Amino acid sequence: MFCLLLFKLANLTRYVKARKTNLIFVICLVFNLLPEVNLQGSECGISGLVNYRQPRNSTSSQGRIVNGKESQRGAWPWQVSLQVLHPKFGLIGHWCGGVLVHPSWILTAAHCIHNDIFSLPLAALWTVVLGDWDRNEDEKTELRIPVEDILVHERFSNYQNDIALLKLSRPVTGREVRSVCLEPSDGKLPKLCIATGWGRTTQTGTLSTILRQVRVPVHENSLCRDKYGPSVPIQDGHLCAGKLDGSTGACIGDSGGPLQCSLNDGRWYLIGITSFGSGCAKPGYPDVYTRLSFYLPWINGKIKTH
Repeated sequence: MFCLLLFKLANLTRYVKARKTNLIFVICLVFNLLPEVNLQGSECGISGLVNYRQPRNSTSSQGRIVNGKESQRGAWPWQVSLQVLHPKFGLIGHWCGGVLVHPSWILTAAHCIHNDIFSLPLAALWTVVLGDWDRNEDEKTELRIPVEDILVHERFSNYQNDIALLKLSRPVTGREVRSVCLEPSDGKLPKLCIATGWGRTTQTGTLSTILRQVRVPVHENSLCRDKYGPSVPIQDGHLCAGKLDGSTGACIGDSGGPLQCSLNDGRWYLIGITSFGSGCAKPGYPDVYTRLSFYLPWINGKIKTH
């Protein structure tokens, strides 16, 4: 685009000399050799804790979101809570999870915006809360930022393309909040990753006040395809992950939150967005996430053009 603009300007000038045209070629060559701009910055994926790559196992508090293990304060500085002002029911507290992927952008699930209860893609109704851990406590680290724009995937339907971007009204600043790194292009993932959220701790219970975490295994999509059958066709844009014994799993309120992995460079990378499951940790059924690698072109394109 930069080079095209230069050549158009050159053609509009009546007295362009050969040496000026050559200069344009040199400028374009330099710009083409420059690396692509990093949309996230150099601080992405750095946890608030020094050594937090492998949470300890425990027979009584094995990491899980359903009846699960509380995370440590500051461990997941990119986790956000989405809140909505419903035209009929008023301000709803925590509604869905989300994840900071850029100082001005939040990633979440599209079904958090369009669902069976409401369809509210109006930015003025949504607020993002960052830097929170205990939702019942004022920790002096919370940032409440209104949403400026909502971009739901154009082909979202029945948990297909279940992804949306929320543009913040102002960029995020502060040491307590930072973005997660987006999944590397080589697609090499660990066998175990961590999902986080404030969702229900039991299927009929209330939302958690403390941010919880669950360590889940990543599976081949064929496993989820066999389990869910034709009800929700599992496609390349899905990611299958979760325990099969019913001991752990995502629940209501965890949707839109991150599935993150720690790689060899010590940073945390986002590989999935919590999308759907069979319920809350139903035995035999892993959860299904929106696969980040599949939607990276869509994400980068939207961020660059909006």
